[in-house]
Amino acid sequence: MDTPSIDCIIPDQLYIGNLSAANSLEHRKRLGITHILSVCPECPSQGTNHLHIPVEDSEYEDLLIHLPKSCLFIQTALEQGGRVLVHCVMGISRSVTVVCAYLMESRHLSATKALSVVKSRRPSVHPNYGFIKQLQVFEKCSYRPSATNVTYISWKRRQAQDVTNYLNAVHDTAAIIPDRLFLSSDYPHDPIQAKCLLHDMEFTHLLSLSPSENISPSRIPSTVKHYHINIPNRIKQQEESFLQLMIALPDAVAFVASAINCGGQVLVHCEVEWKAAVVVCAYLMSSRHISPSQATAVLEEGLPLFNGTRNFTKHLELYEACSYAPSADHPYLKSHLSVSPSSSSTFSRSKTNVTLPLTTKSHATNVMLNATSTSAANSKAANAAAITALANKVFSGTGLDSKGFGETLAKIQASREGVVSHG
Repeated sequence: MDTPSIDCIIPDQLYIGNLSAANSLEHRKRLGITHILSVCPECPSQGTNHLHIPVEDSEYEDLLIHLPKSCLFIQTALEQGGRVLVHCVMGISRSVTVVCAYLMESRHLSATKALSVVKSRRPSVHPNYGFIKQLQVFEKCSYRPSATNVTYISWKRRQAQDVTNYLNAVHDTAAIIPDRLFLSSDYPHDPIQAKCLLHDMEFTHLLSLSPSENISPSRIPSTVKHYHINIPNRIKQQEESFLQLMIALPDAVAFVASAINCGGQVLVHCEVEWKAAVVVCAYLMSSRHISPSQATAVLEEGLPLFNGTRNFTKHLELYEACSYAPSADHPYLKSHLSVSPSSSSTFSRSKTNVTLPLTTKSHATNVMLNATSTSAANSKAANAAAITALANKVFSGTGLDSKGFGETLAKIQASREGVVSHG
């Protein structure tokens, strides 16, 4: 059994504790507790001075409907000169929600202010997302939720879907390094959901990249450090977008490294998932000195459905080629931007890239087509073999993919033959 834990919220009047405290006659006598309000199934009613609210600590539970009678029980006890202990199992969620509701009604505090007051007395408190939303609805109901209250009915109708959306956002936040580095493409727009997600998952740092908006402070707890990187995403600015993401990587990686090195837990968020994945993999590469493919393998362990595009891979290859320090004037970055977006050039681990001149490609194409059209009687297999052999000869020493180029030319030749055969 847990150690009894009780904290005073209103001196000599109102207390919050755990189940062990409620079961401890010694602790109750020492504090002069006269009334007990149990917000859990584990402690059935024990008399007129005991109110039992049998709800579980679940986001789907309706604690809201029980708040008016809970507040009345507390107020009546205090008016009689009593001292009230409100408890659940841990004393951090259900009991806190009830005490916050009482402070809201009796002192006309907002849900946020009431929770702040309780947290200042008992720092470990944290009602679940569903209960925090219910405190807001409690205020909107003028502290009188009921089966006939329009505001309550409206909330009740959408409660399950709202909670499901929140839990899905939590579930979709992928752990790349457990308890250290996470990735998400879906950050809640609702301020309460956003704050609860960061708090529930114990994040200390948040890195966001556009096209996600620069997340407003209302959606981030004051305890979380936030850094936003703005990157253009319009089609007409593809090269600028590529450049800005590349040159932003050192700062992004440094932010992640700083968070992890101080024992923190960081969430990397971007609505375009592969961009967040680039940052995560860049951190893995630089911190572990591993290749792009090895970093991608680590990523896919935490994000099994991730489908890395060629653009994603090119970012990592270039990041490695730039020795983890890409900049606007880095020769490898300039070299990449000097070729068309459709170029198939890559950056190897030796940090050398080879681009075949267009004149050479044109000459190779002509030679290849002439060679494959010398005899109409040759089989398709023979043509393919000839093309592959010639491709190997032409591209030897260049580092380019002769096999892929040969296959492309074979398709071109087949197409030409088809046109001729059909007149």
